[in-house]
Amino acid sequence: MHVFTPEQISVRDKAAEAARELSKIIIDIDRQTGHSKPWWDGLHLLENSGLLRLHIPKEKGGGGSDTMSLVLAQEEIAKVDGGYANIVSHEACAYAIFTHCQDEALRKRAIKNMAEGSLTCIAITEPGTGADLAQMKTTAVADGDGWLISGHKRATSLAGAAGMYLVFALTDPSMGTRGISAFVIDAGTPGLSVGEADELMGYRQLPPADVFFDNVRVSRSQLLGEIGGAFKLFAQALNLGRLGGGTQALGIAQGAFEHALAYAKKRHTFGKPLIEHQAIQFSLAEMATQIEASRALVYQVARWMDTTEDTTSREAAKLCAMVKMQASDMAMKVTIDAVQVFGAYGNYRENHVERLMRDAKVTQLVDGPNELMKMRIGHALIRGV
Repeated sequence: MHVFTPEQISVRDKAAEAARELSKIIIDIDRQTGHSKPWWDGLHLLENSGLLRLHIPKEKGGGGSDTMSLVLAQEEIAKVDGGYANIVSHEACAYAIFTHCQDEALRKRAIKNMAEGSLTCIAITEPGTGADLAQMKTTAVADGDGWLISGHKRATSLAGAAGMYLVFALTDPSMGTRGISAFVIDAGTPGLSVGEADELMGYRQLPPADVFFDNVRVSRSQLLGEIGGAFKLFAQALNLGRLGGGTQALGIAQGAFEHALAYAKKRHTFGKPLIEHQAIQFSLAEMATQIEASRALVYQVARWMDTTEDTTSREAAKLCAMVKMQASDMAMKVTIDAVQVFGAYGNYRENHVERLMRDAKVTQLVDGPNELMKMRIGHALIRGV
């Protein structure tokens, strides 16, 4: 039904193999909070398969893959766990931002670190602000030949495991979002500290933490892009991230469906396999159809992103918002129905579907809740995009 290049098939197959290995340890990983040894074992599965450097060009130590390959990899990993799949997307988003480093030495060093396995923390969200970036409080004040950054970032994924931090701060508070600039800061820089990993319902394998900046000094060369130009940088990464969120939702739904289908075939009730009961057949039929509809949208937008010249355009924002909203709502419904197929056993961790349902809920919330996606789509429609 879907046609892929040999390179895309190779990425998908590597991700599928990593997902099979991950499935053997994911329940134990999920029981713990933060970056435990089992969590690192899972991360190394992704790293050793090349999934954390897919977007990096081959000549720079990466896979040189396109967006479609990135989508296929996330879909396979998300069948087992949404949080780990999000890490694949997260690193691709970070790379997209790093390419805009004005300082060539900084750009090369950051990308080299990524290619060698260093994780990145994108520090943008703050307590009480959420998606309203105009309310940002973290500041970067010019000081001599550099900047002093002070503030508090909240819900920063991979903070406790990152080697580099992409930090968004106000360089001109009077300009609103046009006064936000981005900086690259290494872990261990004086004044930068990280709190304990947060306890989460879903996406537990993407543990966030608070990050604090107390007059953190950075040089002029650590500025990303132009002063006040961080919002557009973030838009590029955000669109790719929202496409990733929809992809993760697709994979989560597919994984839950496969568990439900296998269970319905082996479980007997009232003298026959569960799947022979019409009510269960109807439920599985609806699940399969909803998944395929989402897959068609996800793949179509991924291919479009590979051909468009501007991934920050309003059209890109609209399409990626559509993917994220539609697929995440679908995943929530499908995972709930998958748990229902299991009956009371759907509540048991050993059957995986309860964890996938928790992950599905998160896809409706991260990278902007679905209410915000509807606003983004609505505004695009008003403008005729």
